[in-house]
Amino acid sequence: MIKIVRKNTKEVDTIVIFIHGFIGGEGTWVSGDGTMPFIDSIFNDDLVNKVDIGLFLYHSKLMELFPKIKTLQKFLGKKKVTINLPIDNLADLLLTQVKYICSGYENIILVGHSMGGLVGKKYILKDIKRNSISKVKLYISLATPHSGSDLATYGKRIIENCQVSDLAPLSENITKLNAEWVQCKVLPKRFYAQGLSDKVVPPISGISLDRDELEPIYSDDDHFSIIKPDDGSDVIVHALRTEITEFLTQKEIQEIENKEKFIDEGQYDDEIFVLKLLLADVHATLVDSSKEAFYSAEFTIRKLNRLGVEISELESLYQKVKELFILEFGDLLNGTISNSSALVTAIHKRIVKEDKNHLKSLYPSLQSFQKFGMLHQLTSMDDSLWWARENNISTLEEFKKEYKKKTK
Repeated sequence: MIKIVRKNTKEVDTIVIFIHGFIGGEGTWVSGDGTMPFIDSIFNDDLVNKVDIGLFLYHSKLMELFPKIKTLQKFLGKKKVTINLPIDNLADLLLTQVKYICSGYENIILVGHSMGGLVGKKYILKDIKRNSISKVKLYISLATPHSGSDLATYGKRIIENCQVSDLAPLSENITKLNAEWVQCKVLPKRFYAQGLSDKVVPPISGISLDRDELEPIYSDDDHFSIIKPDDGSDVIVHALRTEITEFLTQKEIQEIENKEKFIDEGQYDDEIFVLKLLLADVHATLVDSSKEAFYSAEFTIRKLNRLGVEISELESLYQKVKELFILEFGDLLNGTISNSSALVTAIHKRIVKEDKNHLKSLYPSLQSFQKFGMLHQLTSMDDSLWWARENNISTLEEFKKEYKKKTK
């Protein structure tokens, strides 16, 4: 089952699900006093309000004691009888739990320890097969035996346990799981963490076969200390906190949307980009549209900046917008474009046309309208950008003087 152990008072769209390993359980993550040292170390004040946290709990025992007594109890109706299930079935249980318990979440982060990482992998593949794409946007495995564990090879000779059999190197399920994982083209972002002192899962097995070349996260932990941090400075804690923070930040960047309607109260009337448009006698409707585009660009870029995107990262995009303007301005000079209003319309059309091609951006919130606004940002700063042949700094200064007289 999925047990929600931390739920925000405000609604969030992301849940982090922790999956324990072989013969683990709730105690893998929750101490006897009810605290969650590993989870709490990762989700500090900056992160805790952005996600809900759940535990996927399943039956996993080394040896099933008195199976016949359990069966008798089942027939007598005295209690529910749970048994060890193979990884494939555990992934099915997780599918059902997510579908009904976590239906309100748009994004899932899976963190699996040991065999839990294999359960998470199988779940992702099943989810993709069922829905074409998985809700899991980030997958992190901790000391997971992606190529199996030698201990399982010896263990399956001694005891009959389907989970032990699944964990053996070159087992049918391990081999099939790895083949499907490598072939899948729509996997979520993923990280593999492995302790180099791990005697249960060797380093070569702790890093999954993957279609992409990914940089592993290494620590000096053993199989169990990797989820038992000494303090908040633990490298595994720091790595997970960093990657989850990065994921959530990128999600916010992708979801930026300016829902505030622009109201023209004259706040841009003295801006250089407006004065240049007026100087060129651009039609009032186009001036109004330019103000709105400028506002939208300013809003979006400020929000990107607050989320860690530096203006320098947008320099190439600004340069491409300027290049398109210069091409259209050349048509004004040679007479192909008849006047300044036609130039504004032409460059806006060109930006719309090139939005997903030449002007393609890493940031979906910067669409054609915002890029049109970015052009007006440039015209406010660049003395080489004008909307008419005869316009220059001198004519602008004269116009500003006359404009101030009219607006007093």
